[in-house]
Amino acid sequence: MKAPITPLSFFKILAFLSKTNHNLLISWHISYWGMGIIEKAREIAGIIERQDEICIVTHCDADGITGAAIAKKALDEIGIKCEIKVVRYLSRKILQGVDKFTWFIDLGNGNIAGINGNAVITDHHFSNEYHERALNPFYYGIDGETEISAAGLAYLVASNFSDFDATLAIMGAIGDLQDLRFGRLTGINRQLLKNSKVEIKKDIRIYGRKKPLYKMIAYATDPVIPGIFKRVRNAIGFLSRIDIDYKKSWNECSREEKKKILSELIKILVTKGFSYDYITRIFGEVYELDGEDIREYATLLNSIGKYGYGMEAIKMCIEEKFDGKNLLKKHRSKICNYIEYAKKKLDEYKGIYYFHGGNYIMDTVVGTVAGMILREEDFSTPLLAFAENEEGIKVSARAPYNLVEKGLNLSIAMKNAAEMLGGNGGGHKAAAGAIIPKGMEERFLQIFDAEIRNQLTL
Repeated sequence: MKAPITPLSFFKILAFLSKTNHNLLISWHISYWGMGIIEKAREIAGIIERQDEICIVTHCDADGITGAAIAKKALDEIGIKCEIKVVRYLSRKILQGVDKFTWFIDLGNGNIAGINGNAVITDHHFSNEYHERALNPFYYGIDGETEISAAGLAYLVASNFSDFDATLAIMGAIGDLQDLRFGRLTGINRQLLKNSKVEIKKDIRIYGRKKPLYKMIAYATDPVIPGIFKRVRNAIGFLSRIDIDYKKSWNECSREEKKKILSELIKILVTKGFSYDYITRIFGEVYELDGEDIREYATLLNSIGKYGYGMEAIKMCIEEKFDGKNLLKKHRSKICNYIEYAKKKLDEYKGIYYFHGGNYIMDTVVGTVAGMILREEDFSTPLLAFAENEEGIKVSARAPYNLVEKGLNLSIAMKNAAEMLGGNGGGHKAAAGAIIPKGMEERFLQIFDAEIRNQLTL
């Protein structure tokens, strides 16, 4: 009989593995605690290795882009030809047009019934449907919203037949905002982080630490600072009152200055009645690559991918040349305009807020706009967003995490509501999307409202 693994022998094994092969360390650690996800990744890798040619179909956001880059790098290493299709969502037309072995990345879990056996799926979105060749973290008790992204799943598969670090997997996780809920990366992401070039720092988590302080604070969205948000003069006045040079960047401040700024910002949030969980998001782990906030790279990939330049974004990842500041500036300007437009269109249906972006807000970023408005306005209910596209109406939903903790699952609600109208949907518990026929928005609101009420009253 084999001797059991004691805590002491467990850590001795970890120490030995870390001296020999870091990928092996991660693989062993996750398989020991991850209830078979590594074994499934190995099985899927074996299926992939037997192919002569593969079509990669991936989502156009940062997670899908980095996942596709990981897959392509790995396939190139072992000499398997591949083509890549970067898509906004999986439509029936796309599924019907696939005529070769396909690797679906960051999508597929919402379309299980339409995917045949000549494919594999590495998608982290929630689904209770089973596919024999899907690496679905939820099958193994792993939360695909916070513990591993699609890029991370692609890396678990690819690391079986290639050998490179997990930097792109971490970039995908950050692009998917997987550090947002707890102020740090958790779960398998934590293990992948150790095998990346990404540096961890404890710091203020407000974006823009290299920008002038007044800009960093005035445009903070997580958390939003009441009375200062989008009010540059108020931000300047706040900093002047506490004797801080508002033109300095956060990185240029002394330790004492940083303490003073943090203390005063926390006082504002406490005075305004924000929850402990919300307030603590202001400070925690930040992640840097070559001295740059990795969120900068993830935002760049998101903007390039969602404006229709997915292949260029994948090339950036493979070549590790992230250059697109002008495009990023335009993207941020557009998002600001979209947010202003959406706020003017905000309406309410039985306590659920929604807006319709029509053909003004791009369907690829309407979810981003909804997420930013949700954080800015601190909604206590889900927020729905509609936008037109060539297949009908794109619907995006975002919800505060406290509702998820009470039992809300937007993925199920969106899927059920969309399918009742002849569409399809899915996603995460706190963020999901759907495609429905044009003219069905009001009916969708009614069904969605009933779904939400049913979930929160069961």
